[in-house]
Amino acid sequence: MPDKVEFVKDTNYLKGTNLLGSKRTINTVELSQLYFTIEANVTGMQMITGFAQCAQTKEVRNYFSEGVELAKGIISEFTDMLLEDGIQTPIGPGGQATRSTAAPFSDKLMMYCISLFCSFSIGKNAIGTAFSLRNDIPAKAAIFTEDIFEYAHRGAKIIIQNGWMEESPQMEERRNLI
Repeated sequence: MPDKVEFVKDTNYLKGTNLLGSKRTINTVELSQLYFTIEANVTGMQMITGFAQCAQTKEVRNYFSEGVELAKGIISEFTDMLLEDGIQTPIGPGGQATRSTAAPFSDKLMMYCISLFCSFSIGKNAIGTAFSLRNDIPAKAAIFTEDIFEYAHRGAKIIIQNGWMEESPQMEERRNLI
């Protein structure tokens, strides 16, 4: 435990990408963000794996499989960042998808759940980048945010094409009323 307050001495504190030298160790705020991201993606990966096993349509099953690969990539990149600093990586709760292929939910509901996961992940990445001062962490998070957004967008197209998306109430179109 720290026994005194320390202050940043120069702008090198912000460096996370340094080709000619070493970068600083991850601070505790950054660690908490990375740790949570890894943990959430491990849990999400298991959930999506289970969904993929029991999806009724090939299109939805393939979409879920893409999500598993996306989660694996995020887990791998952020785990590597922690391991570079000798930090133990999060270990999942020990559970994993069963061998069951019986669908607990409809493809419609499972797609909605994935849509929510993507929204939460994008929001979490925004918060994480706002609090990280090491420039390589927000850069990686931004790339993953773009990948997650593209994945979510493909999911939204599947949802719309299958007639599963309910339209939210709309605001009045004032130009047409005037």
